[in-house]
Amino acid sequence: MQNESSKISNTEWGLLIGALLTVDIFQIILNLAGGIGTILNRFIDIFVGLSLGFYLHWRGVSMVDPKRIAGLLTTFGLEMIPVVDSLPLWCLDGIFNMVMSKSDKIISSIPGGETIKQTAGRMATGTGAGSLTQQVSSGTEQIRNMNQKIQEVRQRE
Repeated sequence: MQNESSKISNTEWGLLIGALLTVDIFQIILNLAGGIGTILNRFIDIFVGLSLGFYLHWRGVSMVDPKRIAGLLTTFGLEMIPVVDSLPLWCLDGIFNMVMSKSDKIISSIPGGETIKQTAGRMATGTGAGSLTQQVSSGTEQIRNMNQKIQEVRQRE
């Protein structure tokens, strides 16, 4: 996984989600227009799906994360279903990506957070060396090492 951090501010997330909500509202209006609206919505979905993925990657959000890819593909797939595409799915995908980005920042600020995130990712996908017991033992050992380092720093003070 890339170790880049998102360059998107809270204001920019708000503008992005607002733009996605505007697209969703426009698509609802097109759906009410009838057959031509349904056809136009498919082209809008393709454009928004590609643009959103590119924009997030361009602004430093790692699109390699399987959860982000699954979220984008799920939204795109649901937007292709005629009645379901009236839901504000692009807006919800924007909120999902914002929450993922903010949680990544919080986890990376915690000591050992990246290690826990990588271990959880390996356990969730079933990849990585060793069994669950070995991974837990490795994590426990890392926590012991961190506690020893903390104790050493406190003793020096």
